[in-house]
Amino acid sequence: MEQLGIEPTLLVAQIVNFAIIVVVLSKLLYKPILAMLEKRKREIAQGLALTEKMRQEEEKFKERKEKMLLEARKEGHEIIEEARKQAKVEEKEILVTAREEASEVMEKGKAEVERMRAALSKNLEAESTKLAVTMAKRMLVKTLTTTDQHTILAKHLKEIESLGK
Repeated sequence: MEQLGIEPTLLVAQIVNFAIIVVVLSKLLYKPILAMLEKRKREIAQGLALTEKMRQEEEKFKERKEKMLLEARKEGHEIIEEARKQAKVEEKEILVTAREEASEVMEKGKAEVERMRAALSKNLEAESTKLAVTMAKRMLVKTLTTTDQHTILAKHLKEIESLGK
């Protein structure tokens, strides 16, 4: 082998050195590196499992959130419908009350108008009676004697009083 330029003692020394380096590296570096890689692999697996679990939890949360939103919307619509129904009932009650009050006001107004008409009618009769008496007096004073005047006046006053009653 020496002809090839290889020295057997040097070759054996290099093999021994290589074996020592392999043993030392495997004991000192290779096993800790493998252990560290294995630990890293487990952590990554745990992280992935945790991520998957969190994703599933998030999906469940979204489903619950959607379900709660749907229920809230449904309840909101029910509340609105109930409020509309209540408003219609109250509207009817208010209209009935308003009509009753309007009817009462109308009746009171009619009664007041009737009372005022009756009072005006009495006043008109009294005023027209006074006017008729005054006119009759003036006319009778000019044309009749005092005795005739009293007789006619008394007769007509009785007639007018009987008409007024």
